[in-house]
Amino acid sequence: MSTPARNTPSSERLTLGPLRAPLMFGGLGVGIVGLASAYFLAGDLRSFLSAYLVAFCFIVTISLGGLFWVTIMHLTRAGWGVCVRRLAEILAMATFPCLILFLPILLPVMTGSSASIYDWVDLKNLPERLQGFGDLLAHKEPFLNGPFFAIRALVYFAVWGGCAAFFLRGSRSQDESGDKSISLRMQAFSAPAMLLFAATLVFASFDWGMSLEPIFFSTIYPVYWFAGAAMSSICTMTLISFLLQRSGRLTDDITTEHYHDLGKLMFGFVFFWGYIAFSQYLLIWYANLPEETFWFEYRQQGGWATGSIILIVVHLALPFLAIMPRTLRRNKAYMAMAAIFLLGAHWYDHFWLIMPTTFRPTFGVTPADILCLVGVIGFYASAFALIAGDRKLIPAGDPRLYESLSYHNA
Repeated sequence: MSTPARNTPSSERLTLGPLRAPLMFGGLGVGIVGLASAYFLAGDLRSFLSAYLVAFCFIVTISLGGLFWVTIMHLTRAGWGVCVRRLAEILAMATFPCLILFLPILLPVMTGSSASIYDWVDLKNLPERLQGFGDLLAHKEPFLNGPFFAIRALVYFAVWGGCAAFFLRGSRSQDESGDKSISLRMQAFSAPAMLLFAATLVFASFDWGMSLEPIFFSTIYPVYWFAGAAMSSICTMTLISFLLQRSGRLTDDITTEHYHDLGKLMFGFVFFWGYIAFSQYLLIWYANLPEETFWFEYRQQGGWATGSIILIVVHLALPFLAIMPRTLRRNKAYMAMAAIFLLGAHWYDHFWLIMPTTFRPTFGVTPADILCLVGVIGFYASAFALIAGDRKLIPAGDPRLYESLSYHNA
């Protein structure tokens, strides 16, 4: 419920201001040094690209989660989240820079390079584990081939970037005009945008994640991806809100009530992720099809059984208990620490999805894995600062802003 609204947002600094340049250029520097160091330590291009794909999936799912929250807030006319929606809009808009970050993954596929991390690129030189499945992979070749893979990727980024640009441009235009009809247009567009988002996320998860093991299939895999995207974007919005407030920005506009609601969503998607993960395991175990069961078998060998237990602990058990208490969800610093922890768990989740079968038969995290993550985060932070520009960090012209400013949990 809400109390009577304040008449105006606070007069504090509402932009990145002097933080923008250090964040933009500092992030760029961290990105270059991090990825260069990771490449040097990885030893070969294929090992580097496997670690890079983990980091790329980590950040692109954050942006996809941002697009989801922007779309769902417009679709449901949510008033409580207006104050944090601009952060989600910026995260969603970062899908454009993610296209550039995707090029190191795409180019080896397009050229048929032996360094490609997708084994279906060269059906004549299949690894030992895929020997005997040549006919099945040949049947999938009309879908799993370099040109069509690239075309689909361009469609995904065009849809995500187009939707994100529509929402951010409309929201910023409303900052200046206060035109309520802009909200109605964005609400009308949000329904088809949600359908486009769902379809493209499904196929992106098939292409970039599931096709690493081209004989494996799971219809729950995209939902698993979505659960991580929704949770990680909420964590990122929580962490950015806290850091901005530590620098004196948005100190009155994003309140304890918003942190509480972000915490509730964080908690909900932690549990949802666990539900989907268990459902996928249960259905594959019950069906007992060799094309599916081997995927989990690899994650129970070579130390990966321990890695799987670690995933359950850090992505479900600990955060479930840690975020459950209401009083803790209303503690800003605590929620920022919880967000950092869960973002680490989200990265590890993609590490667990990508590494065992193809790249890392023995469980272990290397310095190259960490440096790839640091480098990609650096570029992502730089993109965030570039997109944020010198514009306001809240939708100052949204007609529901004052409902959000005065929002109180029951």
